[in-house]
Amino acid sequence: MSALTQARNTAELHVGALHYNFEREVASGSTVYAGAITAQNSSGKAVPASDTANLTVLGRAEGTVGEGKQARIRTGVFLFDNGTSSEELAASDIGSAAYVVDDHTVGKVGGTNKIPVGIVIDVTADGVAVEITPNALAAAEAQAAAAVNAAAIAAL
Repeated sequence: MSALTQARNTAELHVGALHYNFEREVASGSTVYAGAITAQNSSGKAVPASDTANLTVLGRAEGTVGEGKQARIRTGVFLFDNGTSSEELAASDIGSAAYVVDDHTVGKVGGTNKIPVGIVIDVTADGVAVEITPNALAAAEAQAAAAVNAAAIAAL
């Protein structure tokens, strides 16, 4: 899949998730589109989520915003596109970490950098419901670290 080039209607699911609105300045050279999975880079600036080192997912963008402007980013449970091939999530992945494929797609492998988005709540024909809250991100990051450690041990 490729990154967004326009706003996307990313459904928010109301399942009692904690909601919080972040505001971050958008990084130079970036545009964050409404509905995009949005992360902050190592400088604390908002960027569209991607398989790029040192990104931390914050939530879903509430509007389309260009560089130097303030992006409003919301936590909650959102319906994103499901990855394909080795990234495709299934019902058996409920409760597992979802990883960034691009700014509107989540997957089970996570590419090179394994950037966690949150925890898989449901998988349907419409997409993957992912909880993006501080607790869900902490759990997803712990799962990602465990996977990296297991791979390192297996390589010995």
